[in-house]
Amino acid sequence: MDHRSLDREEGAARDVRDVRPEPPAPVLPGSLAWASAVGNQAVQALARQEAGPVEEEAVPDEVAAMEAAGIGPAEVAGLEALEDLPEDELAE
Repeated sequence: MDHRSLDREEGAARDVRDVRPEPPAPVLPGSLAWASAVGNQAVQALARQEAGPVEEEAVPDEVAAMEAAGIGPAEVAGLEALEDLPEDELAE
């Protein structure tokens, strides 16, 4: 009895593995999927056109002053490390 149920399970497993999904149908011009894709592209193009060129952000005055003084990102990282030092280790 167990042997028969095992055979049925194996047969069912083989049937499932042999079934292959059908490839998706091609999108035909004039179909709903085609119109949706074309419409999405048109909306994106209009949005890009309306947005115009991307403007760069202005550099804050503090950053410009630090860069003018020769203080870059590496030096700023070193200054942030000073906050972790005990007060008796800081120069006066």
